[in-house]
Amino acid sequence: MSAAIYTIGHSNHEWGDFAALLRSNAIELLVDTRTRPVSRYAAFANYGALGECLEGVGVDYEFMGDTLGGKPANSSMYDSAGKPDYRKMRALDEFQDAIDRLVGMASRRRTAILCSEEDPSHCHRLLLLGPALEKEGCELLHVRGDGRVQTTEQVRPGRKYRNQLQGAMPI
Repeated sequence: MSAAIYTIGHSNHEWGDFAALLRSNAIELLVDTRTRPVSRYAAFANYGALGECLEGVGVDYEFMGDTLGGKPANSSMYDSAGKPDYRKMRALDEFQDAIDRLVGMASRRRTAILCSEEDPSHCHRLLLLGPALEKEGCELLHVRGDGRVQTTEQVRPGRKYRNQLQGAMPI
């Protein structure tokens, strides 16, 4: 394994609860992979506010939602039903460059990737980023809202989300 990378969703947590999840897993760097870093439910997770909150607990912040986000601006990255085509997205040079950069950061510091969804089986953290990171030899560890940490095997997506993997990972 090249590096362990944690994943976490801000969900509708209060800041104190979210910070406790980061602390309990000794996270040093939080990489935001949301295309649009805003939240209606967790004000601390809005762009600008999040970096300040994290600074207060000694966690660094890096935004990578422009290259690793699950909702690309480029309309050619969507299928005929209007869903993001993760296979096409993973094939982009800029996506692979960002994955390489993320793996490099995670090899030096305990890193978590952030999105909004609590359940990683419903989120691009697992469905888009997971296959690319596992291909690089990374182990994904998913921090759940109740504090449990699960492996990818423990959170395999349900039938509704399996088609988004698009053949990238065995089910």
